[in-house]
Amino acid sequence: MNLWEKYQACLKVNASKTAFCIGNRSYSYAEFSQCISASQQLLFKHIGPSAGLPVGVVCHDSIETFAAIFAIWFSGSHFVPLHPLHPAFINEEKVRQSGLQLIFDPQTNNSATNLKVKCIDNKDLTSSATPVICKETDRAYILFTSGSTGKPKGVPINVKNMSAYVDGFLNLYPDLTSQDRFLQTYDLTSDAAFTAYLIPLLIGASVYTIPPGGFKYLSIVKILQEQQITFTKFTPSVLNYLRPYFRSMKFDSLLHSHFGGEALPIDLVTQWAKCIPNAEISNGYGPTETTITCTIHRTAIDQLKENVYNGIVSIGKPFKGVNILIVGENDQILSDGEKGELCIGGSQVMDSYLHASPNDNSPFFISELNGITERYYRSGDLAFQDKDGYLYFCGRKDDQLKISGYRIEPAEIELAVSQLAQGSKSRAYGFLNKSGTESIVVFIEQYDQHPDNLKERLRALLLPALVPEKIIPIGQFPLNPNGKVDKSVLFELYASQIYE
Repeated sequence: MNLWEKYQACLKVNASKTAFCIGNRSYSYAEFSQCISASQQLLFKHIGPSAGLPVGVVCHDSIETFAAIFAIWFSGSHFVPLHPLHPAFINEEKVRQSGLQLIFDPQTNNSATNLKVKCIDNKDLTSSATPVICKETDRAYILFTSGSTGKPKGVPINVKNMSAYVDGFLNLYPDLTSQDRFLQTYDLTSDAAFTAYLIPLLIGASVYTIPPGGFKYLSIVKILQEQQITFTKFTPSVLNYLRPYFRSMKFDSLLHSHFGGEALPIDLVTQWAKCIPNAEISNGYGPTETTITCTIHRTAIDQLKENVYNGIVSIGKPFKGVNILIVGENDQILSDGEKGELCIGGSQVMDSYLHASPNDNSPFFISELNGITERYYRSGDLAFQDKDGYLYFCGRKDDQLKISGYRIEPAEIELAVSQLAQGSKSRAYGFLNKSGTESIVVFIEQYDQHPDNLKERLRALLLPALVPEKIIPIGQFPLNPNGKVDKSVLFELYASQIYE
């Protein structure tokens, strides 16, 4: 039985149970299954069964969005998520790169692109079950990460990768049951969102979503309190927004508080632990290229401080089926305790980037571990492994940033700044703010206009996660003895402004 057949079996077995709670409406597994089948038949009408083609989904907070995703999977095709509020040109670039000809969008009057792509509406459709058609080698989805050229890079993930992820996750969480209630807090264009619906819908549990608009963080608190949520997944940045209210919070029903997407500060999560007396803490790690999450540190609250480095909680140990190497400059395998590049092998690793040439092996290399030769993905992250096998994240090998779960190339931000500031030289960095979380700071040379105006104009060119928190004009960039921009001087300038 393949992954999608397992999901379809779960839909049948749990027909009367709640699958989703979206807004003020609950949907049973039976209702969700009917919506999937109707969406699948609509898809067959336009592209035929088992076409293996990419299909776009404009991701609204609706049952139709989730049904469209599963209908695409059940039909042997793969989905490309599009955000309805992202600038049209960003969605259009994804459409072009992935070759989309068809997009599911229940709100077709608010098209996410200006391109002539056929949009279909699966709202309020129901139908009886339709057979699953797929193979493990079929693609499941294409996500896009920030690219150094200013264009996003496509990351295709196949069914085999997803199956390995689901198996690895459930192997670490055998105590999850159909009684659990998962809170989905991420945009559906992020792979971090997959956990909160892939896992519960395979065990007969329920998914609760956050309504769009308004104050997201207050909505999270409200749903946690009212719906007796048992499993959450946040970035540390989301938790940091809740920090001022910790003293008034207590969530007795929460059993699993999971983090990912950013380094997890021990002081932040220690304070949070007082709000969740019955929960355990887990901290996950995984580049998009290695399918959602590939390592997790799962621990009881009273053991939190046992695996911490430089104030940051360990990213744990690899999933079953995931192999980890820490390598040096010449790809030599390093010993426990030595810092190097974190490299990932195993069945969760993507085959290649979208449209990569057959000879482009730049993100991969071949190495041997315990007598097994395998292909490894270079994460670009620095880490070390202790004698007990726990991994510790130590920052980026290059200047790439990771903010709110998104991996970001500074060059993409700098390009947008240059376009709006008549070619002024700029540099984008990730610096820790007063709250202890990383934020994007842009320094711009010889710019005499108000930086807040530039920041607002950048919102039209960049994804929300790429818009800098602060823009600092300077006369000229300070250089170190090697003739390179002196980042330490810029950090001192930034620190003097935020702590003045």
